[in-house]
Amino acid sequence: MSMLWIWAAFAGVVRGYSGFGFAMLLALGLLATHPPAVAIPVTLLLDLICSVSLWQGAARHFHRRIGALLIVGMLLAIPLGSLLLSRIPSSWMALVVGLLCLVGGGLVLLQAPQAEAPNMTGRLALPAGFVAGLAMSLASAGGPPLMLYLLRSGLPAVRLRATAIVFFAVCSGWALLGLWWMGSFGSEHLQLAAVLLLPALAGNLAGQWLHRHWHGFPLRNGIGVLLVLMSGWILLTSLARLNA
Repeated sequence: MSMLWIWAAFAGVVRGYSGFGFAMLLALGLLATHPPAVAIPVTLLLDLICSVSLWQGAARHFHRRIGALLIVGMLLAIPLGSLLLSRIPSSWMALVVGLLCLVGGGLVLLQAPQAEAPNMTGRLALPAGFVAGLAMSLASAGGPPLMLYLLRSGLPAVRLRATAIVFFAVCSGWALLGLWWMGSFGSEHLQLAAVLLLPALAGNLAGQWLHRHWHGFPLRNGIGVLLVLMSGWILLTSLARLNA
């Protein structure tokens, strides 16, 4: 359990600093010891709780037009993702999570082109929100598709980060409601989340402090490499279990 505490704290640092990455990192860490049906809901719950301290600042810089389109797309996708999570066998779900996070890690590593003109920022927001919402509810992997869109949206960094924070807060809350309604969220998830809550919150606060005092660190590349390595490991171990 001590390794999970350390991992939750590290994921919190990443989230507090960059505004995303917590869910994917924590989900991959939990998959080492827990089935997806436990790991994903716990990750979504902690992602929601740890983002509370970011809401006030994010609300001031949230881009309403783009954010609204992203959220609408996400709301359409979450019921489908929650249904699939509750129906796909655990052995195959681990493969799905690993594959989505592997693709996500590759997308995070892609270099963003020059920012587009402001009148281009609303294009593809609805489908981007749908893809991010589906990936989030299935594998806590909504960060890469959303950030890939936002990095090309023309938004300044402060508004980009704020829009991502609000989006993931709404996404995690909506996904948890769907899982609870389908009977896929209960006391087992709450107990594990309670164990990991303090290190995750501590890491989140440390990440926020770093964001205020240490700019320019290429965190995106580090997250991308880590996601690719961990996702590859999850895929290999899942395939080995299927073939055993």
